[in-house]
Amino acid sequence: MTSNRSHISDVLNRSRSRTSSEGNRQAMQDEDYLTMLKKTPMQHINSELLNYPLQRAFSQPVTKTACVIQDPSSQRLHWTSPPLHIMVIRKPGISTLPEFREIINELLRRRLYVYIEDNEHTHLPFTTDEILKKYGENCIAFDEENDLDKIDLIVCLGGDGTLLHVSSLFQDSCPPILSFSMGSLGFLTPFDYKNHQKVLDEVLAGNVAVLLRTRLKCSIIKYRDPESLEDTESSTPKTKSTESTEPSTRNSLSPDLFPDDKISHLALNEVVIDRGPNSYLSNLDLYINDSYITKVQGDGLIISTPTGSTAYAMAAGASMIHPNVPCLLICPICPHSLSFRPIVIPAGIELQVKVSEDTRLTAWLSVDGRNRHELHHKDTVRITTSVYPVPAICRFDQLGDWFESLAGILHWNVRKSQAAFNDTDIHDKEDDSSDTPALSPTNSKLNNDSDNDNTNENNMENKML
Repeated sequence: MTSNRSHISDVLNRSRSRTSSEGNRQAMQDEDYLTMLKKTPMQHINSELLNYPLQRAFSQPVTKTACVIQDPSSQRLHWTSPPLHIMVIRKPGISTLPEFREIINELLRRRLYVYIEDNEHTHLPFTTDEILKKYGENCIAFDEENDLDKIDLIVCLGGDGTLLHVSSLFQDSCPPILSFSMGSLGFLTPFDYKNHQKVLDEVLAGNVAVLLRTRLKCSIIKYRDPESLEDTESSTPKTKSTESTEPSTRNSLSPDLFPDDKISHLALNEVVIDRGPNSYLSNLDLYINDSYITKVQGDGLIISTPTGSTAYAMAAGASMIHPNVPCLLICPICPHSLSFRPIVIPAGIELQVKVSEDTRLTAWLSVDGRNRHELHHKDTVRITTSVYPVPAICRFDQLGDWFESLAGILHWNVRKSQAAFNDTDIHDKEDDSSDTPALSPTNSKLNNDSDNDNTNENNMENKML
């Protein structure tokens, strides 16, 4: 056994001292020798010595991988050409009307083309205002069909709801948005209107921080009964065009599902599927990339963006997520299960929410609190991350604006600070502790026993009397 161990040590010494040129040849010799040693009873071989040359023989150089994570503060707005077409959208009502007129006049003085919604022309004094008289032809009514690609910048006067309205108008590529806080909350609108001239100068010059807020693409796929479909097909005369286009209308999820391109929305906050006015539980089947995940039984389900994590999802108990995090948030609404908690999944996958076959009534879908649609049995909703984010111009930077909104608007972790000890309090506490004698458990027990004995004696005397 001694000679065997010394021979293995010689193999180890050779393997440690070999040069790179003879590495492969020596490794093969060590492997052959170790194959022979494996036939030897294991009690005669040191396992540590056996594994070392075997690892050296089969080890290969490991390729190191590195992941480059982009710094959110590197996202800046740079104009390739000076912006000329500016759209101004305001919160409805008279509260924002003075600022609305003022900022339009400011933009017209700069010889810019200003687009406003069609119903806003009646609120502008074209006949009495000097600026509107002179540059009124540059104030244009916005046409949703023809002017979407013309807008270079959007100025938003209002709160979070006004920004959601802007997102609903631009259901494709969205221009940068400059939001002035004039609403009731203003979590997504960081700028104060008092400094609007300075802010406009900086934004029109470019090189300002911008936050790309991801959106969700939501598509509704209606279920059609195959029997009724066959009746419709039999009653409709077939032509060459219908025969060629019919197979492409069916959806890959199920042969009975037909996509409706008209029912498609982009959501900045969330997509909500709930029970609506029905009194029964929602019964939904959740799929991720065509794989069944779970059944949702409760009031409904919230599929949220990171931007929407501080909205409805936060009220339903979900975590708050910074808008730069590429993910989707799945949050149940009042689930009838103690273990159904909100979860975060990576962006880029496709969610499918299907109304279960055994559900009692229909479900209802809403996108950012609007665009309500009724979902019937076996209808499916497909949700994925859109390729068209909302570029929101930052006041400070991507992190500073978010944390300032958390603290200033949602009062995140706001608490009265605990008072520190001063010298007087410390000395008083030490004096109080020194004046009060400490009772050990034994002494305390003895005192209690003596008190009990005195009580028993008094009771005996009272009975004798």
